[in-house]
Amino acid sequence: MVLPALLLVAMVSAAPDRAVRDYYATFDTPTFFNTSVQALQHLLLAGVPLVVADGARGLPMANWSCDYVRAKFPHSRIRQEGGMSDVNDTPMGSAWPDKRTLFRNSQRHPEGSPRVRPFYWDIAKAFQDEGHRQWGVAPHEVVDSLLENSAVPYWLPDQDSGVMGGSSEMWFHPRDAGAPAHMDPHCQTTVSFCFSGSRRWRMMVPPSDPHPAGYFDGHVYGTEDPTRAGEWDPAFSFDVPPGSATLVYPGMVHETLSTGSECSSSISQTFATPIAAKYYRAFWPRFAKISEDVGQCGYLVEHMATLGSGSRVGSAEAADEFARSLDLDGDGVISVNELPAQRPNAAGGMRSVAELISFHDVNHDHKVSVEEVVESWKMVRDAAEGVAQYQHKYASFFQDEGEDEANYGHDDM
Repeated sequence: MVLPALLLVAMVSAAPDRAVRDYYATFDTPTFFNTSVQALQHLLLAGVPLVVADGARGLPMANWSCDYVRAKFPHSRIRQEGGMSDVNDTPMGSAWPDKRTLFRNSQRHPEGSPRVRPFYWDIAKAFQDEGHRQWGVAPHEVVDSLLENSAVPYWLPDQDSGVMGGSSEMWFHPRDAGAPAHMDPHCQTTVSFCFSGSRRWRMMVPPSDPHPAGYFDGHVYGTEDPTRAGEWDPAFSFDVPPGSATLVYPGMVHETLSTGSECSSSISQTFATPIAAKYYRAFWPRFAKISEDVGQCGYLVEHMATLGSGSRVGSAEAADEFARSLDLDGDGVISVNELPAQRPNAAGGMRSVAELISFHDVNHDHKVSVEEVVESWKMVRDAAEGVAQYQHKYASFFQDEGEDEANYGHDDM
């Protein structure tokens, strides 16, 4: 659905809004080499885009280039993104790296955005529930190999590599190909390991009044809905070499582009810890409005807001009562020893002390005060009210959202 232009004037921003600028201070992307869990933890908690130049070091998949994967799984099947069907119509062992197919209306994509369609392989997480997509020969064996070769990188905390492997999406970018700007429906942070070729990543936090049509592939370019022209204005732009890793945080609109002559192969996997807790605290009021993607992560935010106690966010009076009940010594600070016993959240997870402190510690003193807990509680409550107002504001859109969405066709080169 195309909204009236007057209604969307305030939506199209020429630069990151003040809250985003104040939060990040700089949009330079740090690069690390031979780093450590301890060196990166505060950045991962804060949702800072970064590059670990040797991020794939030691991984069993580190040599999984486009050609290697084609040779290892020749009878599996993949699909080219941006078409009219989700069926995997391309044999892995075929000459797909030489195929150059343009996105529909790619000539109107913003400068620097991909025009050539990439290839996509999500067999590990989708083949059991989406059998109609035609996964090729022996998909169970292929998935077993993906899981067996998945591993936690040296710079992340120890966790279940099998769970990471089960979330795998492999992306193959022939020359000039890439994924149009979009948002992923993930509540956990995603790591993208680049195994071959080089890529450019561009990212932006969505505006405080996000577009009700959402952030599906390329919609922010305005090629299908002219009222969205100019909406894509990435704050972060950085290149990644082969062997590296980068991070995509929940709610972050992101785009990729192959920048070299070699076919670029990568795998994206979500990981359980750490959660970008401070980042969630800063941007939840806007994220909550994006119901089809990051807005589904309210259970996680409420879990952190109530310090993992399992309590539900209620009135302002209840917030004060809850926070003060934890401050057993009355010093105005919730110490580690005063944290409530955790209960699993709706997805069965529990948060670390570092994540809980990061979520609430808005004054950066490495403590959680009674006042900060009350403010976090109010933030979640106010965000829910903001969602109701947002849905009322765009009621006509949500009533008609069943209309066909714009999609990307293709033109062969």
